[in-house]
Amino acid sequence: MIYLRIITLLFVFIGFGAISSTVQGQTKKSSKGGNRIVKMEMRYTINAPGKTRRSRFLLLVPSDLPYRQRIINKKWILPPTKTYEREGGTEAEWIFDKPKPKIELGCVLTIELFPYDFSQRMKDKKIGPDGLKPYLKEEKFLEKSSPSIISLAQVSAPKRESGEHLLQSLFSGTLENLKTHGFVDEVRGANLALELGGGDCTDFTDVLVTLCRVRGLPARHIRGVLASPFSRSDTPKHSWAEVYIPKNGWIRLDPYLTELGKAGYKKLKNHYITLSYDRNDEIGNYWRYWYWGDPIIVTERLDCGHGVFTETIGSVPKK
Repeated sequence: MIYLRIITLLFVFIGFGAISSTVQGQTKKSSKGGNRIVKMEMRYTINAPGKTRRSRFLLLVPSDLPYRQRIINKKWILPPTKTYEREGGTEAEWIFDKPKPKIELGCVLTIELFPYDFSQRMKDKKIGPDGLKPYLKEEKFLEKSSPSIISLAQVSAPKRESGEHLLQSLFSGTLENLKTHGFVDEVRGANLALELGGGDCTDFTDVLVTLCRVRGLPARHIRGVLASPFSRSDTPKHSWAEVYIPKNGWIRLDPYLTELGKAGYKKLKNHYITLSYDRNDEIGNYWRYWYWGDPIIVTERLDCGHGVFTETIGSVPKK
C-alpha cells in the first residue's frame, strides 16, 4: 500500500523589525542610479532517513520582470527535473525515485533590482493573454462578494471616485481598519482578516487587493522576498500588492510596511524580489513537497545578504 502525504508550507509573513544588520558583501549598488545588485541563495536539503520510495519538490524562483528585476546569473545547486514559467516567476520541479539519504537542491542568483513604486510612474501596462480579468475575479482568500468587504469598499471612497484617487482612498481604508498582529500562524483571507481587525503582511495585502477588485481596479497579491535586514524572529519572505491604473500601469504598494512606518504610499525602498503574482498557485507559498513511503525532512536556507533564514520541516519516522 502506498502512503501519500502532501505537505503544504504556507508561510504567513510578518513585517520587518527595526534591528539593523551588516550587509555581508552580497549586496552592491549598480552603476545606474537607484539600482541594486543582490546575490540570493535558495538552498534546500532533503533528508530521507527511512524507506522513502519517491519524493517531489516544487520551488518558486525569481524571473526577469520589466521595470522590477533582471536575473544576471542563475546557477542551479542541482538541475531541476523540469521548469515551468509562471506569472511573476519560475516554478522548478525535482522528482526523485528512491532518493538518496541526503540531497541538496535550489539555486544561487545574482539579481539587479530596479526602483519600482508609485513615485516613479513606471508604465508597465502589460496585461497578459487573458487581459485584466484574472485580477478582477473573486477567488480563494480574495472574497470580493463578502458583505463586510463590499461595505468597506463603498465607505472608503465616493461612488464616482476612480483611478489614482480611488486607489489612495482604498489604501487608506485598509490601514484604517487593520492593525498589525505580528506573525499569524493561519491562513485567513481578506474577509476573516477584516473581521478580526488585522493581521500580518499577507492579510493586509489580501484586504487591499480585494477592495480594489470590488471597485473595479485590477489588483494582484505578490509573494516574494525583501533583500533587507530582518530580526531573528522575522523572515525576509513578504507579501505586497500591485494595482493597475490605466494612466500608470501596474503600481507596487506595501500596506503592511506602510502601517509599520517603514514604507510610504508612494515611496518604497528598492529591496523587493518578486517570485509570484498568483495568490493561489499550486505551490501555495514558495515551496512544497510530497513523499511516498517514509517521511522526509526538508531544511531551507535563504540568504539575500542580510542574514540567513532557516526552517526545518518534517520529522524522523517512528520505529
